[in-house]
Amino acid sequence: MPSTLLFANSNEGRVYALSTSGSAWREFLYLGLEFKKICVVPHFMWAIGGDRQVYVHVHGLDVPIRLKEEAYENERWLPIEGFSNRLLPTDRYHFSNADGTVDRNIDKVRLPSMAWQWEGEWQLDLTLDGQPLDHDGWTYAVDFPATYHPQKNWKSCVRRRKWVRFRRYCALNSWCAVAPLHKDPTQEPFIDVSIGGANVPGASPGLLLVWAVTAHGRVMFRSGVSTTAPEGLRWTAVTTPSGCEVSQISVGATGLVWAVLYNGRAIVRAGITRDTLTGNNWLEVKPPGTNLKIAQVAVGTNSVWCVTNDNHVWFRRGVHGEASGVSEDAAIGSGWVEMVGNISYVSVAANDQVFAVGSEDRALYFRSGVSGTDPTGKKWRLIQLPMQLSRTSSNFSFTSRQSGNSSPTTTKHRSLNSLYKERLQQEAGNAGAAGGGTMAGGAGIEETSRSAPTANVKNRPELWHKPELSPDALATQLEAKQHQQQQQQQQQHVGSLVESKLAKKVSLESVAGTSVPVSNEVYEISGKQLKNSRAWSPVRSVGSVVGTEAHPETDSSVFEGETSRDSGVFGECEDHGGSQNWTDCEVQWVGCSAGAVTVDPALLPNWFNDSYSQNASEELNQSWRLQLLDDLKKRLPAGEMESGAFAHYEKAIEMSSWVKSGEARCAKSGHPFEDCLIELEWVNNQGTGPDSGTLTVLNSDGITTKMQFSLSEITCIMCCSEPGSPRLAIHAPRLPPGSSPLKLQFSGDTDLEDWISHLTSVCCQINEVQGRPSARSVWITSGMGDVFVFDPINLESAQWEEAAKSYRQRIDLTATETPYLTALHNGMLIGSRLEISGFIYDDADQVRFDLQGHPTVRLRHKLETQRNIPLHINPRFNENLTVFNSMAASAWSEDEIRDKLVSFAPGAEFKLEIYSDTDGFRVQVNGKEHPKFHYRSGLAPDTVCSLYSSGRVKILQIVYDSPRIIIPLRDVYWRQIGGHMKRVVSSKAGVVWGIGYDNTAWVYSGGWGGAFLKGLETSSQGINVMTDTQNYYIYENQRWNPLSGFSSTGLPTDRHMWSDVTGKHKRSKEHAKLLSMHWQWISDWMVDFHNPGGVDRDGWQYAVDFPASYHAKKQFTDYVRRRRWYRKCRLTTSGPWQEIGNTKVVDVALQPDSDDADCTITVWAIAANGDVLYRRGVSQSQPAGTGWEHVPCDQPLTSISIYDNKVWTVGKNGSAFLRCGITVDNPLGSKWQLIEPPGGVSFKQISTGKCGIWALDTVGRLSVRKEINGTFPEGSHWQLLPNVLNDPPHYEGNSGFKNVSVSEHVFAVSQSGYVCKRSGITPLNPAGTGWILGIQANWSSVNVTGFYD
Repeated sequence: MPSTLLFANSNEGRVYALSTSGSAWREFLYLGLEFKKICVVPHFMWAIGGDRQVYVHVHGLDVPIRLKEEAYENERWLPIEGFSNRLLPTDRYHFSNADGTVDRNIDKVRLPSMAWQWEGEWQLDLTLDGQPLDHDGWTYAVDFPATYHPQKNWKSCVRRRKWVRFRRYCALNSWCAVAPLHKDPTQEPFIDVSIGGANVPGASPGLLLVWAVTAHGRVMFRSGVSTTAPEGLRWTAVTTPSGCEVSQISVGATGLVWAVLYNGRAIVRAGITRDTLTGNNWLEVKPPGTNLKIAQVAVGTNSVWCVTNDNHVWFRRGVHGEASGVSEDAAIGSGWVEMVGNISYVSVAANDQVFAVGSEDRALYFRSGVSGTDPTGKKWRLIQLPMQLSRTSSNFSFTSRQSGNSSPTTTKHRSLNSLYKERLQQEAGNAGAAGGGTMAGGAGIEETSRSAPTANVKNRPELWHKPELSPDALATQLEAKQHQQQQQQQQQHVGSLVESKLAKKVSLESVAGTSVPVSNEVYEISGKQLKNSRAWSPVRSVGSVVGTEAHPETDSSVFEGETSRDSGVFGECEDHGGSQNWTDCEVQWVGCSAGAVTVDPALLPNWFNDSYSQNASEELNQSWRLQLLDDLKKRLPAGEMESGAFAHYEKAIEMSSWVKSGEARCAKSGHPFEDCLIELEWVNNQGTGPDSGTLTVLNSDGITTKMQFSLSEITCIMCCSEPGSPRLAIHAPRLPPGSSPLKLQFSGDTDLEDWISHLTSVCCQINEVQGRPSARSVWITSGMGDVFVFDPINLESAQWEEAAKSYRQRIDLTATETPYLTALHNGMLIGSRLEISGFIYDDADQVRFDLQGHPTVRLRHKLETQRNIPLHINPRFNENLTVFNSMAASAWSEDEIRDKLVSFAPGAEFKLEIYSDTDGFRVQVNGKEHPKFHYRSGLAPDTVCSLYSSGRVKILQIVYDSPRIIIPLRDVYWRQIGGHMKRVVSSKAGVVWGIGYDNTAWVYSGGWGGAFLKGLETSSQGINVMTDTQNYYIYENQRWNPLSGFSSTGLPTDRHMWSDVTGKHKRSKEHAKLLSMHWQWISDWMVDFHNPGGVDRDGWQYAVDFPASYHAKKQFTDYVRRRRWYRKCRLTTSGPWQEIGNTKVVDVALQPDSDDADCTITVWAIAANGDVLYRRGVSQSQPAGTGWEHVPCDQPLTSISIYDNKVWTVGKNGSAFLRCGITVDNPLGSKWQLIEPPGGVSFKQISTGKCGIWALDTVGRLSVRKEINGTFPEGSHWQLLPNVLNDPPHYEGNSGFKNVSVSEHVFAVSQSGYVCKRSGITPLNPAGTGWILGIQANWSSVNVTGFYD
């Protein structure tokens, strides 16, 4: 699970963070501004400062926030002028958005605030749906709006082109003030703010909801806030019921809003949905008791907690966040339940885990035992950890705190009030007056902290200092004070730059009054914008420049992108050499925020004193234990055990064995499941011989045998469970046809995991594979997320012949009869040798030996298979000659060689040797050499895939020598490594990265094992806890009929009304089951509004019939519709993987920079939002690297690959891109070059290596880049490889590929489940000739970028 952060604020206004993987609080870098209230979601913190204004802080983002501004330039053709920008009155604007409804003049498009910076100028987008346009970028149509085309024709009356410009949020890791409500920020300050809404059902990804409360008791909603727009757009007032004055507010992850009133009651906002983010109406909730008042409330997903004025905490039962937008009962719940404990503040995480601040000790507590079945938990556990403080901390030095100079630098963040009141203080001559912040440069004006609680008898901190006056009376005083200050401003001369700017530019969002109009419940605060608003921004605290206003397009000293992004949010300052102070000082907490922390109740972080325990290894290494062992050893004379009285004793155990048996149901390939008994027998010879074992499948009577085979026949043990059916598959392809794979179904998950662990353990011992695989391994993942590896080291050592300097495979054919067909997995590469030993029968007329290539398959009116034979040897005894020839496309060559030398003889033994030289095949029979057979065009030796022999001949043995490792792909052993991954990427340096289904990046730690092995094998390195999340989908199908319209009553031939995506399998929301006990639901069923193809407002997709192409808008001919429901589930497991940061990535590429022992490794990745990333500091000793660097790209990308410093990517529009200008001095390159895909093809994945550049399109077809050379490294064109049905690995219903990987070989995973290796690849034919098939299983993704032979 990625580490997450718990935030808390102290009574001194300092902000602290605690990581789930850490063991100490870390203080945010103090910059002179205290905070009264904080509220956090992952990477985004909103806070109320000491000046009662709202601030936002963006932190922990490796990928910068980068947005693309678009503007379409529209022109119309006029008879005399041609195309002109003079449009008709009914036309769209000259510069507009995509649909022409908004004026988007590029000269008037401004940055939202000073926190943003332009990246370059406006540029033309020269692509249309992935296809290139001319240099002007125009697209043509008949009229507005219409379908646009790249080519102009005679009826093209309008045209348009798209201008794009990127802007980047530069205020990362900085506190940025949000614009106040009025010109004078003290006129209506804020008292509370809350952020949530990351999981609003059906909302677009990245949406965030921010609600706030002002000192007048008004509720404000910040519109436009998202992960790409941290500041939002504007404040919008949400009217509360008459007489309801709000004091505190809380927003849940699903958008549910609860607010606390001054009278101690609560109100709940109903009707908050993805279409109505501000809701419809308020619902009132009474306090838990008659004399109690609600002081504070916290909202989670399915839980609401509150604190009353007597410091007791209560839980609201019956709340259901995901249904709160459509159900009032789900929003308000059904009743209060009192919890034990004296609490002053409570916060609820998105997964409903609860944190609280104690009212007596002001300590922080965690509610243990909270789960879906027990939402109230068991007890409060104290979080007691040391503090990691920087020199900026007030606790670091009491002297600095007393002097008021606790900032390490001379520049501090100054709050809005301090800037506003500085001039008043100077005018009045009162240097000691209190302001909202500390002046930069330590000018002697010290600010009074408003975040410290007032003293009380019980030493209980108040949640908020509620004014004794009512909000209306308070507003009256504030208005009077504001009027007085405005009079002083008019009399004062503006002298300094800061003062002049404050006098001219005060707010982007100002209001004329504070009264709420009765007629309109929700309205936007607007007003006149001040002059030169382009230069003004509410952000005043970016980087190290505080209290100044800079122009975002010209002042580079304020906005330096790299500095802002990489600046630390914690107190490791260069000014003090990164010095830190570890202390156990008593911090008095006043609040906390759990919106960004994810704590798994089954795997609690190391935060609690009662959780400390020594592990077994620590206890075994205790000094007292070692001393006792030494004393016992000293009692025996030296060498007594080896040469003394015990030397003549025989070994007590020469051989050990054990048998494991159990009940299961078994099924061979294509057969139903039947009850059976299974027995696993293992024999350990204690080093006197090879270990062995057998697996026996008995009938249910326990006597008769269904099948029995040696464990050495097994090539893979794989989990293949289905919901409610725990299953494993045993692949043993050398068994008789129809026996593999053998599937076993068990009664429960425990039995399944027990058998997987035992079978994996013994098979690994037989195949002698333990620990970390070599850097040359092939990595592959299954559809279940399991990770497997094939390590060629043992195969290499077994095949290497030192005398021949080649790899040798001996094939025994004594048990087979003619005709013979033997696979030659490496073909006949230059330097290969094939030795065939046998004898000819007495009655033989002729025999033949063919080196066959892959057949050429063509699909015309029917499937045609044409044979290819690079070498045909045909001794004819009746004609007394030997014929040599070749065949291409089932046609014999006319250049037939008829040699009169016949070295074969009926009734005699023979030894046939075939050598592959540089210019042809060299053939020897019994030591006699025939004339060299030169290679024919298109039939290179690399294209050979098998040896075929027929006639009256008996072959006893084949010796196959090759310059490369001979990999019989069907017979190699795939070992499960551990962990749960969607994709794994390796490198020749041994560094391996993985990507989970939730797009979390992981690095391989070098171990082996985890949850699947149950501790049967030891790992060389630590096994870490891992989590992953996936979505479970089901489809609701309906058919239209004339009487009732669309209904769940279909035709008898229709699919199930609730089904999977294929419609063949029945599904239902009520009976949905998880794959195993390690999975758990983390959400309820929700409609998926992001189904590919688009949906309507209710989530439906329409089509003419099942199955067909679905679209979002209903048409007249649409008679069926469907919508997709999803439910999130989470897996908790363990494996040899270590998490890499919080950045989500969808693809990664690795390349070692050299062959040195600890070389650096170039790592490129694609973030989940399509941005390109470059990982710094990756090496063999530090495989995780140090940090991400952003690489600009105009198009969002989906796939990336690197070889020989050439980076290839695929965009979301289906086009390929090559990164140009990559050098040692400029490893990030300079620009992207568009590589067009073939016509009508949209790529989704790309892989590059020594064998070339291969791409996979959205329909599962592969394309190969042709004519790649040093002059044109991008090649010239693509060669599209068709998928022909019934040409392995393509079969009916399973045609195409899932994934491709390229290195010195090309591997792929087919839709039918085969792992395949491409053969016949030559420089003249980079596409190869055919596929060598491995085992057919539930494979998902293969990677060979680290494999070489």
